[in-house]
Amino acid sequence: MAQDRLTRGLFVRLAGLMTLALFPLGAIALWQTNEVVSATVRLSEEIVLSQTERAAASERRLLERGRGAAEGLAALLGPVAGDAAQCSEMMARFVSRQDTFVFAGFIGRDGMMECTSNGVTFDFADDPSFARAIEQEGQIFEVNLSGVATGDSVVIISNPVKIDGRFAGFVSLSMPHETAKPPAAGLTEDSRFDHVTINRAGRILFSSRELSSAGGILPTDTDPTAFLERDGETFLARSIDGRERLFAIASIVPGEVVVVGSWSTGRTLNSLGATPVWVPLLFPVLMWFAGLAVAFLGLHRLVIRHIYALRRSMRQFALGQRDEPGLQLDDPPAEFEVLETSFNRMVYALTHAERQAEQDLSEKTILLREIHHRVKNNLQLIASIMNMHARAAKTPETRALLSQLQQRVRGLATVHQTLNADTDDSTVDAQSLIRRLVRELIPMADALKRDIQTTTDIAHVQLGQDQAVTLSMLAAEALTNAVKYIDAPQGQPLTLDISLTQDNAQTLTFTIINSIGQGSDRTPDMMESTGIGTRLMRAFVAQLDGEESRDETETHFTYSVTFSLTEVAPEAPKLWAQPHATG
Repeated sequence: MAQDRLTRGLFVRLAGLMTLALFPLGAIALWQTNEVVSATVRLSEEIVLSQTERAAASERRLLERGRGAAEGLAALLGPVAGDAAQCSEMMARFVSRQDTFVFAGFIGRDGMMECTSNGVTFDFADDPSFARAIEQEGQIFEVNLSGVATGDSVVIISNPVKIDGRFAGFVSLSMPHETAKPPAAGLTEDSRFDHVTINRAGRILFSSRELSSAGGILPTDTDPTAFLERDGETFLARSIDGRERLFAIASIVPGEVVVVGSWSTGRTLNSLGATPVWVPLLFPVLMWFAGLAVAFLGLHRLVIRHIYALRRSMRQFALGQRDEPGLQLDDPPAEFEVLETSFNRMVYALTHAERQAEQDLSEKTILLREIHHRVKNNLQLIASIMNMHARAAKTPETRALLSQLQQRVRGLATVHQTLNADTDDSTVDAQSLIRRLVRELIPMADALKRDIQTTTDIAHVQLGQDQAVTLSMLAAEALTNAVKYIDAPQGQPLTLDISLTQDNAQTLTFTIINSIGQGSDRTPDMMESTGIGTRLMRAFVAQLDGEESRDETETHFTYSVTFSLTEVAPEAPKLWAQPHATG
C-alpha cells in the first residue's frame, strides 16, 4: 500500500511531467545521431531497389515478349485446334522464326499435347503444373530444369485458349534460361548483389545464381507467395544461407511474377550507429536531474505542505472535532487562499446544518414520544371505562366479553408504551414488550387471583413496529387463553412458561406452556375452541405468516407459533449524532 501510494504521489507524477517536458531534447539528440544511420540505410535501400529494377528489366522484356507471343498464338489457334497436323505445322513455323523460343504446343483440357512444334505427343494429365493451370484458367509462368520437350532448363509461359467463348486448353511456349541477360555488376564481392525471379506459386523462374541453389538467398520465415503484394518494398532480414541481407521487391507481371533482389550487407549496415546511446542523452539527463531538484523544493514549499494542512483539517472535521479553529495556511499562494476560504465556509455551513438537524431530531423525538404517550393514555382510559362497564354488567357473559376487550386494549397500550420508551429506533425489543405484557395481563386475566408461577425466556430480538403490534396482540390472546384454562393436579402449583426463541437468523418461535388438571372437563375447549379468541389468534398467526401448533399431555398444554423475522431497513447514518473525538 505504501509503495502504491509512493508511485502515485505528486512528486512522482511531476517527475513524469518533467520527463515529458525534456523528452524533445533527448529525442532531438537521438534524432540527429539516428539521421545519419537512416540516411545510409535509405541510400542502401535505394541502391538495392535500383539494382533490382535493373535486374528485372531484361526479364520483364523477355516475359512480356513471351506473354504477347502466347496470346497471339491463342488467338490464331481456333481454326486449327481440332487438326493436330495443321496445328503442329503452325507451331513449328512459329518456333523456326523465333530465336527466343525453343518449343511451342497446345495442351487440351484433357492434358494431351498432340499439337507440338517438334511433332511429339505428350501427356500432361498427371503433371502438377497442369493441374494448377486448369484450376487457375489464366496466364501462368512455370519453370522446368529439365524440359519434357527439349530436355533443357526452360521457362514455360502458358496462355489459356478459348474457342467460341469456351475454355479449350493452353498454348505453351518454352524459352531457355540462357536467353535471360545476367544482372549488371558493380558491387564488391563482400556485398555483391543477387536476385531471383519467382512466380505466383513461389517457384524460382530466373536467378543470378544457379537455380539449384538460388533459394538460399531468399529471406527465412517468409512465404515467397507473399512477395506479390509487396512491390517496391525494401527490408532487412536473414537469408536462408544465414547471411544478413537487404532485400528489395519489384513486380514484373503484376499478381504473377516478381523479382526479389538482395544485397549481402556484411558489416556495412550493422556497424552503423556504433556511437553509445548515452552520449547524445547526457545533456538532457543532467537537465532532468536539475529540474527535479528545483521542482521538488518548489512543490513542497508551494503545494504539498498546504495540502497536508488541508488534509489534517478535513480529518479533524470528519472525526467530529468542531472546537478547532478553521483552516489557517502559512503564506499560501493566491489559489490556496481561495481554497482556504472555501473550506472554512463549507465547515461553517455544515456545522450550522448539523446543529439544525440535531434540533429537528430532538423536536421530532419529543413529538413522537408525546404521540405514543397520548395514545397509551387514551387506550388505558378506554380500558378503564370497559372495566367500569364490566363491574356494572348484569350477566357473567357480558363481564367476560368486556374483560377480554379490556385485555386486548391493554395489549395495544403496552406496545405504545414500549415505543414511547425509545423513539430513536424504528424497531421494538421483543423481550421488553412481552415481559411487560406478562406483568400487566396475567393479574387482569386471573379473576380468581391464584398463585401462578410464571417464567419467561425471551430472546433479545428487534422487531419491526408492525410485526411487534401483531405479536403483542397474539401474545395477549394466548396469555388470556392460557390463564383462563390453567389448572393443576391436587397439591401441584399452577405453572405458566412463556418463551420466544430464535431458531436461526430469520425464524422465531413463540411458545406458551400452561399446566392443566387431570381429567379437566375444559380440555376439549382448549383443543377445539372456535370462539372469537381462537379466531383472533389464527388471524394474527396469518398476519405473521407463521404456523401454529397445539399439544397436550396429562399435565401441560403447549401452544406454539413459528414465524419469520421481518427484515427492517436500516436507518440512514446520522452524521450529526457522531460523538466528538478527543485527541
